Amino acid sequence: MGNPYSNLKIFRHKEYLDAIENGEWMPPIYIRIKPTNHCNHHCAYCTYGSGDTDQKTENRDNVDHRSIIPWEDMQNILKDVCDMGVKAVTFSGGGEPLTYPKIKESARILQDSGIELSLISNGELLDEERATAFYKAKWVRISFDSPNKEEYCRLRNLKPERFDRVVNNIREFAGKKDGDCVLGVNYVVGKANAHRVYEAAELLKNLGVNNVKFAALIDNQPNYHRDIKDNVIKQIHNAINDFSDDHFQIFNNYENDWKDKNFAGVPYEQCYTCRLVTVIGADQKVYLCHTQAYDSNAVVGDIRDKGFKALWNSKETRDRLKSLCPRIDCKCSCVYEGRNQAILGYFDSNKHINFI
Repeated sequence: MGNPYSNLKIFRHKEYLDAIENGEWMPPIYIRIKPTNHCNHHCAYCTYGSGDTDQKTENRDNVDHRSIIPWEDMQNILKDVCDMGVKAVTFSGGGEPLTYPKIKESARILQDSGIELSLISNGELLDEERATAFYKAKWVRISFDSPNKEEYCRLRNLKPERFDRVVNNIREFAGKKDGDCVLGVNYVVGKANAHRVYEAAELLKNLGVNNVKFAALIDNQPNYHRDIKDNVIKQIHNAINDFSDDHFQIFNNYENDWKDKNFAGVPYEQCYTCRLVTVIGADQKVYLCHTQAYDSNAVVGDIRDKGFKALWNSKETRDRLKSLCPRIDCKCSCVYEGRNQAILGYFDSNKHINFI
């Protein structure tokens, strides 16, 4: 079925790599748009601080949960995206994108223009017309962090009936979506839900999802996963053995992600991914990447000043992205480390290329 999380997908876009190597400027391949910072859940581990806990990633110093892209401005952004030849867009948070009043219309504009669409959601509002708007998306990924109702609602500060709503929406969407739309789940593993990993995989398979990714909670304190990692890894391996088949995949990101990456420096001096993937926040600012969204030091520019297309093609943006040095400029873990290392290795392999 392939790995949708592979860092090697970039090599399917060799024309972009050739452009970078030749010093040419290109539109981004892929954009994440955060239409609103409002969220209907309040997850204890939310890196954007929606749960009002100390888990908000420390570099996010500029999160205003009232921020929302006005519809007129969203239409201008989407027009620019379509005109530029961007290939794919994900609606994500910030907050919960399905709370955006014009999310159906936004999805329709992109799909009518031939741009590939995806969604990252908590799933509670993935019903009725909102669900229909994403049946033909390339993928939809639901954040889901416990198969146990009481535990799920405690982690998200919700009433119990809302768990049932999410589960029913997942089951319904799995049964009605287009066959080419991949329905995945992201399960963030922390101390509160670490003992439920195997159980979660079983439930999610029975609900009809196509895959589940187990990822490690990024904590603001070192050694957070030390006491739980062995048991979590064992559960993931057992779940892979017991539940994986041609219709259901399990992605074990946890085994590499549990380490204290947020306390390690970024080991390289060039970021190419920020020229290929970018983020538009609900505050209408463009950020270097989604890890650094709402970090005031990672702002590329403000769309309200000149529009997205003009901002992206400006000399200021080109100079900023070309001069970015992650080893010096990036103070948090790099979600694109594997991809950047692969691109760096590709550019470094330009001698004696026939001696493979």
